[in-house]
Amino acid sequence: MINKHFFRVVISLLCISGVNAQDDLIQIRPFGSNPGNLKLMFYDPGNISEPAPLVVVLHGCTQTARSCAEQSGWNKLAKLHQFYVLYPEQIMINNPENCFNWYRAADQSRNKGEPGSIMQMITHLKKNKNIDSARIYIIGLSAGGAMSSIMMAVYPEVFDKGGVMAGGPYKSAESFMKAGQAMMGMVSRSPEDWGNLIREQNPGYKGLYPELVIFHGGIDPVVSMNNANQLIKQWVNVHETDYEEDEHYARFGNHEDIELTIYKNKKQEEVVRYFRIKGIGHTLPLDTGTCSTQGGKTGMFAIQKKFHSTFWAASFFGIIQPPYPISGSASVMADAKNLMYAVPPTKGSTYTWKMPAGMWIKSGQNGPNIAIDVDHQSGYLEVIETTNNGCRLEPSKLWIEVKTEK
Repeated sequence: MINKHFFRVVISLLCISGVNAQDDLIQIRPFGSNPGNLKLMFYDPGNISEPAPLVVVLHGCTQTARSCAEQSGWNKLAKLHQFYVLYPEQIMINNPENCFNWYRAADQSRNKGEPGSIMQMITHLKKNKNIDSARIYIIGLSAGGAMSSIMMAVYPEVFDKGGVMAGGPYKSAESFMKAGQAMMGMVSRSPEDWGNLIREQNPGYKGLYPELVIFHGGIDPVVSMNNANQLIKQWVNVHETDYEEDEHYARFGNHEDIELTIYKNKKQEEVVRYFRIKGIGHTLPLDTGTCSTQGGKTGMFAIQKKFHSTFWAASFFGIIQPPYPISGSASVMADAKNLMYAVPPTKGSTYTWKMPAGMWIKSGQNGPNIAIDVDHQSGYLEVIETTNNGCRLEPSKLWIEVKTEK
């Protein structure tokens, strides 16, 4: 019998010559008029045969596309889970610190300046690569995070979801002189006022705005944590919901330093996810290692925290492929007993099953096979396998629909 992880290993090693696979970033030019004078750096994992997601990753100040790729670990995930990565890169003639100019009014509007260049990159790649236009995501660190806010604000129809790491809300500053005040957390507005700044950029827009994940260090001395709070206000408002948290986890994944807060819309759909990471400053939290859920490299602005923020961003985007499906009925009757669910067994592995409210495990908690009882509530059944070498695999999920009538 072939081990169930065999195909993942093969996928991560294959290079398909027909799609110009690259182990490193390549620069693509020309890609348009490039009004912001940026570089297009691109990663093609070489294992893509069907329309695939595109993740746009924006580096922080003093970083380059290559240092950002190395530290964040996005390329490893791209190869494992089959998606492309675009790394727009700043040049020093635009900004001596190599920051994206998030605070300049000339770089905060649709089709102008740096946002215009990044959008031209996306358009060029859509024409020349096998990209699924419905699955385009953006995320950035620090100044890159602030530019990520700008891109989602002025191109809401382009991005399905996005992320801001140690950044801030759209138009928290509109000049260099005001940038420092914003970074220090001295700019606060009401949710409606923040939301209006985005709506003014999209008159007549009736579509959905991207869902947002935020990561911010609890002791960030460069960009105050108040920026995360103001960003939440802005984004819940454009999603027409309130600033009241809907779910809160003081120890996400049983990690005492990772706090998660979730905000939902009126349909009870998650629209903002906020990870507050205690004990770190202005840096990217990582869980370096060789497991499929680990990655990245420590350095300036990247720290070992046993929390791979890149993986959790990709998980929020919905581009992490599960290692295998959960077998069992996805549609059951209310008050059903001893329903059987299973995943392929691996010698030496343990399995952590999670139940939604209204479902209970009757037997098999730490094994590959479980029996459960249900009441009247539908929800996701989830399992995470931990291998005998200590690697936690990606979660597998199954939505169980509980019917009250035949």
